[in-house]
Amino acid sequence: MLLQPTISLLREQTLPDFPSGSALAFKDGRLYLVGDDARELRILDTQYKTAGSIQLFSHPQYRIPKPEKADLESAVVLKHKQAQYLAAFGSASLETRRQILLLPLPFRTSDHPVIYTHYAADFLDAIGRQLHDINIEGATIAANKLVLANRGHEDNPHNTLIIARPDCWNPMHNDHPFLQQIKLPESSRGFRGVSDLCYIPGRDLLLLTLTTEATASTYDDGIIGDSYLAVIRDYSKKMRNGTVMPDEMVNLTSVSAVFAGQKIEGICLEKNRAEGLLLHLVADNDAGDSRLFTINAML
Repeated sequence: MLLQPTISLLREQTLPDFPSGSALAFKDGRLYLVGDDARELRILDTQYKTAGSIQLFSHPQYRIPKPEKADLESAVVLKHKQAQYLAAFGSASLETRRQILLLPLPFRTSDHPVIYTHYAADFLDAIGRQLHDINIEGATIAANKLVLANRGHEDNPHNTLIIARPDCWNPMHNDHPFLQQIKLPESSRGFRGVSDLCYIPGRDLLLLTLTTEATASTYDDGIIGDSYLAVIRDYSKKMRNGTVMPDEMVNLTSVSAVFAGQKIEGICLEKNRAEGLLLHLVADNDAGDSRLFTINAML
């Protein structure tokens, strides 16, 4: 019988000068923080001190307005043509959001790297023929595949995993994405939409963050409720199943009251240790700042 996960909060910090944190990725001692309406990518050390930044968009406003923003909602480190890149994905819920940005790694904070922009029309059109609404909110690499999370909402309460080649922006030919439905335990506390993914290769775990938010569309924000951490075990063996269900799911407010009213949007792994997974989370409370959390998860 599986034990209930034990999660402890180790650290939390607000970044008042970075808006709308929506995704985190970790590589070589650095955290890469993306915001859905931010003009820049923020680079942090593991104590959340700023180590640099890279401008992604040129815009006169501190927060890019909702109709114009690229809505970068997920980020992952992936390998492409023998090089490492940070890939940041737009939600694709509007035309302005059908973007994938690739930033070469590693780079020094004094560098001005070339940022490659892809629009992946072939890939997104194929997804659009199978999904009622596209709203990509999470990304990870699992078993050499790119796994994206498509978030549902109250009027379309379906969360979906999209399994594809890591270079999904290139022509698909016959390598079409595979869609897998996420089945959640029944609850009377409202619809829980997936907000990010993190795969732990050494343990074959897929971690999901989910949030409750009172919204009936892929565009509008709503009242923030609870955030959850869910675990799918032996995920590589389940990747071709039509549906998948978490083995455990924890309401983060039960871990600490500081998670109350926090919309967890991003998760990444720093270390897989004997004493637990050292994970970082980021929350966007729609107020113009970002809140970071370090947790230890015994799974």
